[in-house]
Amino acid sequence: MIASILATSAAALVGAGVATALKLPAAPLLGAMIGVAALSLSSELSWQAPGGAKWVVYVAIGALLGQSVTRESLVALRSAAVPIVITVVLFLLFGLALAWGLWRFTDFDVHTALLSTAPGGIAQMGALSAEANANVPVVLSIHVLRITSVIVLMSLGLKLMGGRS
Repeated sequence: MIASILATSAAALVGAGVATALKLPAAPLLGAMIGVAALSLSSELSWQAPGGAKWVVYVAIGALLGQSVTRESLVALRSAAVPIVITVVLFLLFGLALAWGLWRFTDFDVHTALLSTAPGGIAQMGALSAEANANVPVVLSIHVLRITSVIVLMSLGLKLMGGRS
């Protein structure tokens, strides 16, 4: 068991380090996932975290999200409430329509379809996917592609519109 924990930890750290060096989006999360997946596929050493360990990880994700809430961010929310509500409603409606299409016309289960199209961050969608027994690699792959596309396209858009990237 100790060998499995050490091998899994090493695979996660190496994967996170490589992804960080490559400057991938959500590098530590994505790299650790790829590193541990490679270990799981190539050996019997992969360690399955018990429920208590998952709980600790979810608490850590919640704490990181909570740190992003500041007085300044709440003031900004107040002055932009209408556009924020409109944007969130449209994101949710488009996401539900896409999820329905994935569920109806592919072999995606309902949880995988919904979480794949939800407008959230990679870490949050990964945690929710694991908790909901969705297909985590599919959900995370869609979100990594989405975020990478947004970064590339918005950088190009800003350049074309005369802004800074």
